[in-house]
Amino acid sequence: MALRLRSARGSDAPVIAELHIASWRDAYRGILSQEFLDTGIEGEFNAHWATTLSGRRRAGAVIVAMAGRHLAGFVAAWREGVNCHVDNLHVRPGMRNAGIGRALLGFAAQRLQDQGAVSADLWVIAANQGAMRFYLSLGAEVEAPTTRVTFGQTVTERRLYWPGITNLIAACAR
Repeated sequence: MALRLRSARGSDAPVIAELHIASWRDAYRGILSQEFLDTGIEGEFNAHWATTLSGRRRAGAVIVAMAGRHLAGFVAAWREGVNCHVDNLHVRPGMRNAGIGRALLGFAAQRLQDQGAVSADLWVIAANQGAMRFYLSLGAEVEAPTTRVTFGQTVTERRLYWPGITNLIAACAR
């Protein structure tokens, strides 16, 4: 599969929201409320991506992975001081384990390193074992579980981090 990575455009907002919704419905079924996943998520994510990809941009990057003319995945990472905070990384269900997430994460980390980031982190809902395995395979260090509220739902999350962003970039390149 030929994969092309590029910066997201405002016109990508609806397809990014659609993939984000599909990914959450797949990954968080049985973890987040059925009602939220079935109905509440659509308005939240459509509004989020419309706002994120229009108007004033934050320091960071939103990168899409295109397989032909179809969106295969996306990553959103923001520079917070000298840290690259990965806010979202999603690969279309059915296309996971093909290197798309690794390519997106490495590309975004490199872009943010070029903007001055020296470390990287993200938060994962602890029950998402697939995501936990993925990030740990890339050398992430993990902090103790923390209870947080996500879209009005109390969940246990874990912060994963790379003290040196170069280690993350190298792990993604393997």
